[in-house]
Amino acid sequence: MSPRPRGTLAVRIYAFSAGIAIAVMAALLLLPRFIGSPRYLEPQAALVQNMVDRFSTRDPHKVAESMARLQQRLKGALTLYDPSFHVVRSTVDPPLSVPSPGELSDLESDKWSIGWGRIVVRADDGSMLGVYEPTRPGFPWHFVLPIGAGVLIVVGAASLWFSRRLVRPLGELASAARRFGGGDTGARVDLHRDDELGDVGKAFDDMAGRTATLISSQRQLMADVSHELRTPLARIRVALELAAEDPVAAKDVLADVGTDLDEIDQLIEDILTTARLDSDHAEIATRPLAVGELAKRAADRFKARHPGRVLERGPADDREIECDPVLLRRALDNLLDNAAKYSDVDEPVKLEVHPNGTLISFEVVDHGIGMTPEELERAFTPFWRADSSRARRTGGVGLGLALARRIARAHGGDVTLASSPGRGTTARLEIPLSKLGLEGSS
Repeated sequence: MSPRPRGTLAVRIYAFSAGIAIAVMAALLLLPRFIGSPRYLEPQAALVQNMVDRFSTRDPHKVAESMARLQQRLKGALTLYDPSFHVVRSTVDPPLSVPSPGELSDLESDKWSIGWGRIVVRADDGSMLGVYEPTRPGFPWHFVLPIGAGVLIVVGAASLWFSRRLVRPLGELASAARRFGGGDTGARVDLHRDDELGDVGKAFDDMAGRTATLISSQRQLMADVSHELRTPLARIRVALELAAEDPVAAKDVLADVGTDLDEIDQLIEDILTTARLDSDHAEIATRPLAVGELAKRAADRFKARHPGRVLERGPADDREIECDPVLLRRALDNLLDNAAKYSDVDEPVKLEVHPNGTLISFEVVDHGIGMTPEELERAFTPFWRADSSRARRTGGVGLGLALARRIARAHGGDVTLASSPGRGTTARLEIPLSKLGLEGSS
């Protein structure tokens, strides 16, 4: 099938506006010509009634003379009847039909009876009846055509102006969308308008910016994942080669293979967990868990993963929360790992638990390099890291904070950050208390 021809929006706007204008003009011209209401014909009825009154009091010969003089200017047909319905005089042959019973009934209570293009009157003395049918004028083409042409020109100019204001930004939006779809992630509309089209353009630019950031992050993810996998895989390869050549010499190297496999497994697990929690129907299995136990497990893991680092803990808390223990501990582990990565080894990291109404707040505080306000805005973007040089030094693919926030929100809570460059960062993870936990705090 051949593609259907696509009309331009400007032509459609003009056709629609012109159609409305023509319909309005036709209504104004034609409707009055076909309305036979008394209000429309009453002025003519009054003139005919007055004329019939004058004819009824004149000599028949004078009536004939008057009718002959009026015939050229009458703009209609007139027939005069006596009370017995005999024709007295008529300007047309055959004469107009005699008044109907309905018209005679109207004359009993009024001076005239008005119908569709027909007027019947009675003289005041009752000696004469007049039937008058006005001539319908021809269509005023000499008046309508110039006015119609002028209206269409005005409508065309207005439609052209309006369509240009509408079509041009839509064309720019379509062009930007095509360029963006073709791979130009820097394509933007940049519409500066204070109307709905401006809102659409801004929404497109915002969407394009977020999508470009996500695409860039995903590309960076591929590079980062390959980098993170390359190092442990290289160590494993070396260990296997040494084991094949000299099992005794490779004994110490093989001891680290388990750690390398754990790193690979953790990386893959973080990526899969992030993808799972991003879905529309993410479900987690929860059970009651004491806050203090969760904090202790996170602290033990931190000390095992970062030997030599000081972890300061606040007072224990025995209240309970409904949570997935594995996921929530991973969120705490990610916050603690970030604090260790971005602070000096001789600086302590704090883990404190604070009640906050119906929530329990886990706070991880470090005195490291901190983040700028711009970095804070993007800190929870998946696969984003502050800068590539620091990323290479500290490792990771930028999933720690993003995954921690997703885990917290899956539990009905959230993760927030407070930071300033050179002064460190405070990460706060808030989780709703269970019913038992709320009863214990009351």
